[in-house]
Amino acid sequence: MKKIFVGAIGALATSAALVAHADTVKVNSTAHWVQMDAGQPVEMPNGAKGRTTMRAHATVMQADGSLSSQWCTGHQGVGPSGEAGGAGYCTAFSDNGDMLYISYVLGGPDQGGKWMVMGGTGSYAGATGSGTTKVVSRRSDGQAWTSQSMGSIMTP
Repeated sequence: MKKIFVGAIGALATSAALVAHADTVKVNSTAHWVQMDAGQPVEMPNGAKGRTTMRAHATVMQADGSLSSQWCTGHQGVGPSGEAGGAGYCTAFSDNGDMLYISYVLGGPDQGGKWMVMGGTGSYAGATGSGTTKVVSRRSDGQAWTSQSMGSIMTP
């Protein structure tokens, strides 16, 4: 059976760009994550195991050196036959206080994830976009990791 990394929630969540423009912004970022809450373990009668309401925080650095802060909450599980996955949402905060709302879907601990922009506040009101994320390093206990994200964000 695949191992559940309790910190996997944010490992594959997006590391979104927070450079406000009224056009398309390319995302090329590295996020340094720390698990803040491992969530509650659950086990179903069919053998599926998981964690609910996990929380993680990241400091996100864009290729141009700009920084943002990101908080994610989500759920992860491993089915009785070993398939892993999860989903959740994130809020990224820019220095000026604008927020970007992101949802994500992830595969197993060593698989990449996909993210989608759901809008935001301020310069991100009405924003759309999507991309992928992969884990590039992880502490052995799953409590901290680094991820790389690529994609684009369109602002109105």
